Formats: sequence, structure tokens, C-alpha cells
Amino acid sequence: MEVFNRQKNVNPGTKRSKFMRFVQGVFYYLAVTLCLVSIFHSSLLVTSQPLRADESEAVARAINLLDAKGFGQEAFLLRRLTVFRNTDSWLNSLTQKENAYAAANFPFNIITLYPDFFTKAQDDTERAMILLHEAQHLKGANEHEAYEFAWRNREKVGWTILSHGTTESYITIEELTRETVPELFTCADRMWNDCTGVPKPSTIARAK
Repeated sequence: MEVFNRQKNVNPGTKRSKFMRFVQGVFYYLAVTLCLVSIFHSSLLVTSQPLRADESEAVARAINLLDAKGFGQEAFLLRRLTVFRNTDSWLNSLTQKENAYAAANFPFNIITLYPDFFTKAQDDTERAMILLHEAQHLKGANEHEAYEFAWRNREKVGWTILSHGTTESYITIEELTRETVPELFTCADRMWNDCTGVPKPSTIARAK
């Protein structure tokens, strides 16, 4: 009976005190984590350069094009939540890049645009396609998923083999897409085996 009464008379303040210490500990570690993330994010910005005025205008036109073509989510992400740079941060400089137009740092929403984005990309449509690809990375997609999404939606953007098939960017990106997403190019009844493309004339004739 004495033990029972002793348990019953435990001070409620003791439980509250333990709970408050737990809550304070959680907030402390959250604050430390946020501080470290903020420092890391700032280091990426400090060690890279912002876009020039003419480069920012080209990016804005490409984003507006995406918005007009029905990619509102990507346009909002790129326009409102992304920081653009034109040189590598210390983190990006650790990675060897070939045929690179841009690079995205997830989850920090930083996109680095390389000279080819402004010079090799023929027009705003090609730059919009590149940004559509990078936007997928900012949403957490891997390289395979980003290439697949962009290639499947290229006609919606207005970037087709008829309009841009001979440009250096189209040829390069198609080659990279074939390497990264080979399953998109296994349809023998489609032009160039592209499963997202139009049927071969012989296939259409047989269907008739």
C-alpha cells in the first residue's frame, strides 16, 4: 500500500520537466541542423557568380515559354524558388562535366548555367527544354527520370526533330537521352526506333 501511494504521489511537475527538456533538445538539434544547412547553402552562392543582366533575360524568356506551354509547376519553381549562377560553386567544381548545359543542386534549388546554355542552345525553346530537364532534378528526379520526362514532353514545348533536329543541342541531347534512357528507343515500328515518335510509313501502310 505504501509503494502504491508513493507512486500515486509522484509530482506531475517532474513529468512536465522531462517533456520540456526533450522538446528543448529537439529544437536545439533542429536549430543546429538549419544553421549548418544555411552555411552550406551560402558557401555554394559565395563561391559562384550570379547571372549577367542579358543572361537573366534569356532565362526569363525560357521560363515564360515553359509557363505558356503548360508547365506551370516547373515555371513557378524556376521563377520563384531557384537561384541561377553562371560559374561552378566549390561543390560543382568537384564533378567532371562533359556536354554540360546546366547543373542543378538539389535540395538547395541552385542551377548553374554554363556557356553552352547561352551559345550552343539555338533559341529560347532549346533553353526551355534544358530548364525543363533541370527542374526535374530540383523536384528530386534522378538523371534517368529527368531525361525521360524532358524527351517525352519535347513536342509539347515545341522542340521537335522538324523544328530543331539539325541543331547541335538537339543532336547532343538526343544522344545523351539514348544513352541514359535506352528503353525509349526500342520500338522498331517507329521512326528511328523512338517510342515517343511517329510510326514508320510502312507501319501506317500496313495498318490501312
